[in-house]
Amino acid sequence: MNAPLVSVIALSYNHAPFIEVALQSLWKQSFQNWEVIIVDDASSDNSPELIRHFLKQNPCQKVKACIFHNKNQGNCKSFNEALTLAEGKYIVDFALDDVMLPDRLERQVDFFEKQPTKIGLIFSNAQIIDEKGNFLKYHYPIDRHGRAKVKVPKENFFRAVLEKYFICPPTMMFRKSMLEDLGGYDESLAYEDFDIWVRASQNYDFAYLDELTTLYRKHRNSLSQKFYQKRQNVLLQSTLKVLEKAYAYCKTEVDFQALARNAHYHLRQCYFSENFELVGQYANFLKSKNLLRYKNCFTAIVLYLAEKKINFSWLYQMYYRFRYA
Repeated sequence: MNAPLVSVIALSYNHAPFIEVALQSLWKQSFQNWEVIIVDDASSDNSPELIRHFLKQNPCQKVKACIFHNKNQGNCKSFNEALTLAEGKYIVDFALDDVMLPDRLERQVDFFEKQPTKIGLIFSNAQIIDEKGNFLKYHYPIDRHGRAKVKVPKENFFRAVLEKYFICPPTMMFRKSMLEDLGGYDESLAYEDFDIWVRASQNYDFAYLDELTTLYRKHRNSLSQKFYQKRQNVLLQSTLKVLEKAYAYCKTEVDFQALARNAHYHLRQCYFSENFELVGQYANFLKSKNLLRYKNCFTAIVLYLAEKKINFSWLYQMYYRFRYA
């Protein structure tokens, strides 16, 4: 009776093959004090019909709202719309192509309740699965006891999120008061997690629950896969916007080095995905912020190739297909 309320914001965009499994995983949670706000962002498949059918077949008073957009608003705006309706102490951003393990909410709430208020978000480990639900790998490799075999950052989170991708986004649970303090997601961006980590890390800490809580589905239409999209890559555009924000937060030489390495990496990704205009924008960012003092020979080669309009993107695409086959 004293358990805090969890608001699950369930976002759908062309997730038709996965919707029933995703919603069933929420309905079957061992933790019962939750509400759900479902938003379908103008899917072009039959996701809206499948959501309506599921709710008709599985009526539940925990459904606070079900919103169907007529025009695509984007993930960030859709989430913020639902956030205004949420009443929970904690918030879960749940894409309807992923799956919650049965005790996810129970384990995460129990863990979160033991954290100081400075902890604004928690995250955990996940199994990565394919379109058919087949196991691919763990986000963090695990030992025979199910514990992560890698060292997960426990401090200096601003620098950590600049240096590497280490938080598995579908496993996150937010403190609602933190999201309200930050004004929710930045609606000018095509994706949310990098930006929310950068901004949240200024005044809040993160905590890792070393347990498997989620099945994270990777498929050809996954948002994360669109980082490799050739030409007009809106995710790489958004990343540059976040790096520009992050520059204002850098205080130490180590911070600036981490920011520069991140920008160098994404500049090269722009080149190999044929987003040549973005190559110039990343280069201008590095130059204008005096970040080229952190030299990177590989980036110098890429800039030369881009200037001479020598295209080796086919090599990157070959590498991508080999790595993610």
